[in-house]
Amino acid sequence: MLNFFRKIRRDLIDNSQTYKYLKYAIGEIVLVVLGILIALAINNWNEERKVKKTELKLLTQLTSELSRDLDNLNFDLSQHEQAVNSCKIILNILNSDIEMNDSISHHFAAVHNYTIFASLRGAYESLKSVGLETVSNDELRLEITNLYDQWYLILKSNEKILLDDILNIKRNFNQDHFDKFQVLTPKDPNYNGEMNPNDFSSLKMNHQYKYHVESLMASHIWANVINKIAIDEIKYLRTLIQAEIDINS
Repeated sequence: MLNFFRKIRRDLIDNSQTYKYLKYAIGEIVLVVLGILIALAINNWNEERKVKKTELKLLTQLTSELSRDLDNLNFDLSQHEQAVNSCKIILNILNSDIEMNDSISHHFAAVHNYTIFASLRGAYESLKSVGLETVSNDELRLEITNLYDQWYLILKSNEKILLDDILNIKRNFNQDHFDKFQVLTPKDPNYNGEMNPNDFSSLKMNHQYKYHVESLMASHIWANVINKIAIDEIKYLRTLIQAEIDINS
């Protein structure tokens, strides 16, 4: 009987020690798991900080480049507006009794005004290389791609159509009817060239030339419709970018 109670006592002690070891082991596992989870959380937090830092840096660069694009488009806008005005003046002259004078030479040249828009794409290309999803704001990301991959492409496409028309007139009409083709010069950005007709009276009767001027005026007007949309898109995008920067700064 005594041996029986001794055996029970030993079993209880052994079970108690097993329980202690089990409790200790579980505690150790919990601590390891918690440590891993904390480390992962810290690592994720650091990565998110890096991504956000990259995002804000690129957005800041983007808004700076957009400001330059805006200046360029406003210049282009003025050139097309000047061309439209000159087209109207030339058409009025062609349909009136006005004689040729020096002030008209400028308008003969200005109807051919053209611009070549070259957007600054450094920040946008960097965003694409790191992944556009770096921009966390869905609306902002959509507006960025909408400007660069839609409106800028439309603008460039229309720009090319107008330039092709101008070059066609230059090569197939102007050389027979004007003393030169001189529109812009890199020496003076405010100089818009001058062209003098070889035979002013004959030119006034030339229906083909009137057609060219009418067509150029329509193209300049349409170019500025696209320019104005692109300008509005830039302004709206800059507002979204600045709001995002302010929230996360």
